[in-house]
Formats: sequence, C-alpha cells, structure tokens
Amino acid sequence: MRHKDPYTHIAPLYDLVVSPFLQKIRRDICELARDLQVHTVVDLGCGTGRQCALLNEYGFDIYGVDYSGAMLDQAKTKAPGATYFLADISSTHFLPESFDCAVLSLVLHEHPLKIRQQILNEALRIVRPEGHLFLLDHGRITRTGSSIIHCLLHLPERLAGREHYRNYRSFMNQGGLQELVAIYSETSMVLEKGYYLDSLWLCLVKKQARVN
Repeated sequence: MRHKDPYTHIAPLYDLVVSPFLQKIRRDICELARDLQVHTVVDLGCGTGRQCALLNEYGFDIYGVDYSGAMLDQAKTKAPGATYFLADISSTHFLPESFDCAVLSLVLHEHPLKIRQQILNEALRIVRPEGHLFLLDHGRITRTGSSIIHCLLHLPERLAGREHYRNYRSFMNQGGLQELVAIYSETSMVLEKGYYLDSLWLCLVKKQARVN
C-alpha cells in the first residue's frame, strides 16, 4: 500500500518559503564538495531538488532520494541531469560504498532518535571509506541570538505537526546535530559552520578508512 504523502499540498510552496534562507548554505556545500574533488553525490531527503540542481550545475554526478513523490515531482523539473529515487532514506537500495559523499539537509530533526541513527548509518554505509557527509540541521546553541531564533522556530516546527514537533524538541534536548554526530566513532568532524546566529549548523564529517 502506498503511504500517504504529507507533502502533497506543501511541495508547490516549499521553495517559496524555505529556499531564500538556504541558498547561501547550499552554495557553500557545492564549493566544499568541489574542494574535496568528489564526483558522485547522493542527497538523502532531497525534497524539491534545489540542492541537487545546484550540485548538478557544478558538474557532480548527483542522485536524489526522497520518500515524498510530491517533492520529487518538483525536483525533476529543476535538475534533469540528476537521477531521482522514491525511497526510504533510512534503507536505500544502493550498494555499499557507492558514493563519494552524501548530503542530509534538515532531515534528521524531524525523526525520532532511532530513525535518525538509521538514516546516518545508511549514509555511512553507502559512502566510501574516507568519503564525506554534509549534514545541515539545528545544532548547538552558542549565544543569546541563536536562543532567540530557536524560540521563534518553535512555531513553524509546531505547525509541521505534533509528531514532527515532538521529534524536533527531542533532537534539541539531546544536543542537536553535533551531539548526534559525536556518537559515531567511525567519523571525524572536518568542519562546523554556523548560520543565522548559529541557529543552523553545517557539519562536514569524514568517514574513516577501514582498518584491516
């Protein structure tokens, strides 16, 4: 049975609301990926495909995965050079070590802890040793300004639904993005960059090489 798509009505409006705030971050991801000289990139939870489209412009071999058909319908109009899959990002069909890097943008905080970990485990499974993860999400509150912004963020997170809001609160109470990444001993933090008074964080994480 096909699941009910919660983004059916949101997808056509999503870019109007969200994209202006993320464009600088998305371009930073592309610039960093270029510096790392990667070739194959998978965007897990690619949504309407804005990041995929930009990565495609930079010449990367890009794959987008999302469980929302409505979001993917939007994505396919933006980056015809990308390849898209309708799938659960916590359990994809890709072979192990298929990609140089993975992008996960604002997809972790909306899930319960078990699913967050499954998504990160899957990302690490399909990225090659010494490959990278670009993780964008809410994170460590470092100053008064970010605390104020997080207070304001409670409203849109609440409007996203009761379960979404509960998971967001759990995510923040457990330390946000940095604390989630810290439990993975097979990774190392390469870069942390805060945006909007550190209310959003981009973490570039490297997967360690296999030890024989």
